[in-house]
Amino acid sequence: MNIGTSVTQKGQVTLPKKIRDKFGLKTYDRVRVEDRGDHIAVIPTKDVVDLAGAFKSKKSVLNAREKFEEDYSRT
Repeated sequence: MNIGTSVTQKGQVTLPKKIRDKFGLKTYDRVRVEDRGDHIAVIPTKDVVDLAGAFKSKKSVLNAREKFEEDYSRT
């Protein structure tokens, strides 16, 4: 897919809707812009907040706190 766009006075580029749709980009999604020598790459990325809840923990925070308390010696 090859679609032209322009750069505004502020250096902003609008990604065409067909490309946003193809990559599932929504308003406020994050992208990374890379200098690839002879071209620029725009790569969709995930924000740390997007990863919240994505990983299951075998131990709860409470269990970790209890273990810390067991191992911590107050002198």
